[in-house]
Amino acid sequence: MKRVFILMMSISAVFMGCSKANEPQGDAGWGGNTEPKENLVVMSYNIKHCAPYYGVSGETTTADVNNVIKSKKPDVVLLQEVDYKTTRSLGVDQAKELAELAGYPYYYFFKQKDFQGGAYGAAILSSFQMSEIVNHDLPKEIDGLTITGSNVLGTAKIKFNGIDVYLAVIHLSVTQAERDRQFPVMMEELSSKSDFPIILGGDFNSKPDNSIIGKLEAAGFVRTNTDPKNFTIPSNAPNREIDYIAYRPLEYFNVVSHTVVTGVNASDHLPIISVLKISKP
Repeated sequence: MKRVFILMMSISAVFMGCSKANEPQGDAGWGGNTEPKENLVVMSYNIKHCAPYYGVSGETTTADVNNVIKSKKPDVVLLQEVDYKTTRSLGVDQAKELAELAGYPYYYFFKQKDFQGGAYGAAILSSFQMSEIVNHDLPKEIDGLTITGSNVLGTAKIKFNGIDVYLAVIHLSVTQAERDRQFPVMMEELSSKSDFPIILGGDFNSKPDNSIIGKLEAAGFVRTNTDPKNFTIPSNAPNREIDYIAYRPLEYFNVVSHTVVTGVNASDHLPIISVLKISKP
């Protein structure tokens, strides 16, 4: 009887989403989309806590980001720079509100730090039920260096066409010294999933020729973008690429397309979308 009670509590916790935003939740079974899909559409988007970048006073609203997401209808959205009930975001639980507005039945907020009476971090919105959700506890000091910049990694598992696929959202520091130390730690956190297909997306704060991207490739990840002119920041006049979607192992994936969504002012970054065909090797 005790086991039944624990199972029921685990199932209800998943549907609470961000109401227990910092508690990793266990496998709650499968639900959500059950019809077979040929391709999985993945968006990665640094939303700058839903603050438009130019031409406005910088007021925070989820409306613009929601409009971008709804217009593209990705299956999975990997978000960075997400606020959870902060003062600057007027107490809004942004992951929850975006999930509700854009029509995603599943979401999770991954806390990086306490901020302005709430929290700041990343999130995943998903059309597919998520399980094995982990807000990775990353060190605040590595090799004697305090990590002061962005430092968050969140993972979850979905089932796509009968295949267990892991999702990972990442946000690295703006400084090279911090990235050099934090990135290997994040890769080590993902090492337990090396036998499964995994999709990693986020703001790496690194251009394609940066050593971090070399380390990404050395870890077996393949970037979905091969066009060196697919710039992602700043949104009004993009001149560099620092946002990526990548996958491993190679044999599970085929890249159908990769695009940068241009002409939107919901953030200082532009969202990227990768369409991936996933099949068992």
